[in-house]
Amino acid sequence: MAVKKKSAPAKAPVKPASELSGDDKTLAQAEGLAMNAYAPMGVPQFKAWILAYFHPYQRYEAEKKNADMGSSTLNLALVGLVHAVVTIILMALALALALPFIGLPITIVGAVMMLIAYPVGAVILGFVGSLVYYIVAKLLGGKGSFWEQTYCITLVSGGVSLMMAPLNILQVVPLIGWIFSLVGMVIALYGMISQYRMIRAVHSLSQLRAIVVILVPAVLILAFIFFVVGIAAIASLGAYGVPMK
Repeated sequence: MAVKKKSAPAKAPVKPASELSGDDKTLAQAEGLAMNAYAPMGVPQFKAWILAYFHPYQRYEAEKKNADMGSSTLNLALVGLVHAVVTIILMALALALALPFIGLPITIVGAVMMLIAYPVGAVILGFVGSLVYYIVAKLLGGKGSFWEQTYCITLVSGGVSLMMAPLNILQVVPLIGWIFSLVGMVIALYGMISQYRMIRAVHSLSQLRAIVVILVPAVLILAFIFFVVGIAAIASLGAYGVPMK
């Protein structure tokens, strides 16, 4: 009996630069800038991340053969390392510019702890988050495996972290930092779109079901935050003797 292969969403044909629309040219220019900025670092994962951020469907087809626990763990640890380096730079700049940031100056010991804790935390949170995606996707008829999904979404997550890194640092620039914050919001939003496309490709889901997979974890996180904040508020009122009706 022949096994029917799952079909991923149709990939858009690659057009020459002269035929690209305005928005496509902007994305192509952003991709080129990112590649030129990170290529000299010589980290092979960075190239795959950037390509996954801008071309999730195509990158899924090229990278799915590499999906396993080891590759997923490495990607998540590298994402955490990128965030650690950005945070250390931010704290150092804030100290140099006498700007308030987190309330503590950066120290060598603190920097080393971040370089260890961030990757470990990224791996743990990444696996937990992927498990939530996986459960929802399976309930909606998803066909991909856990490691295939985890590895592929770490590619997009890595792309988002690289695209956001310089903007996060530039946010501390006086007077114009808010501009970089706005650009960062746009980049993060596009990252969600790329993540949706990757989930859809991995699990061969319809557009609506893939959107649900992406939104459910976000709703759960917001609900948890509101729950924790509500409990804290009630506890605070009780501590000050405010009667609860």
